[in-house]
Amino acid sequence: MRKKKSLALEVAGLNFANPVGLLQGPEGLKKCPLWAPKAGFTIATPPKDHLIEWSVKLPKITDGVLAINLSSDIVRSFSLLYDFAHLIILDPDSDNGIRSADISDITELIDEIVSLRLCYERYTPVFLRLSHAETPDDIRPLCSYARLSGLDGLVAPDAEKVRLTLAECQYRVPVIGVAEDAETALQELQDGASLVQTQLGPLALRKLLKTLETPHKEND
Repeated sequence: MRKKKSLALEVAGLNFANPVGLLQGPEGLKKCPLWAPKAGFTIATPPKDHLIEWSVKLPKITDGVLAINLSSDIVRSFSLLYDFAHLIILDPDSDNGIRSADISDITELIDEIVSLRLCYERYTPVFLRLSHAETPDDIRPLCSYARLSGLDGLVAPDAEKVRLTLAECQYRVPVIGVAEDAETALQELQDGASLVQTQLGPLALRKLLKTLETPHKEND
């Protein structure tokens, strides 16, 4: 009998049980789905206010890797939540963030965050989330800057940008894909994404993990 393929992997120095992450909004902390631990990691987006009160609930939603997505008051949120996160995602082009059309503003934010991280004893990987609005001409310099600045990876918002980002980074920087369904998640992983962020329900999540666990038949 053929053994299942192990889904465990290491990305940016972190150990993941599998490459599929579930997105949780601030309201998601009130009730943790029983099936959520089956995911390899959890992505939580904090509210604008009461960050410390919110952060004490974080251990309740995951026993694995916890990523915190920062889109509002990013530098302050980074300082307050750094010690609670295993992975931090900067989301400067969110509607709730700085929403800058100038790439230089994003690179300035990266510089500030990377410098601020030096103040902490524990090293927490930092990823930058790209936006749907960014064109290939925007993504190319951001990929180059990510490799030079000390960022640990990038988050690409769709399958097309996953492929573009990986190519621009020459597959040397981990990329997290974002998928609305299991088929897209599987495609992004097959294209080379290290991890994928989803909002799948329990049945779809189990089916995706089962598909990933199934070894491909070797050609005779």
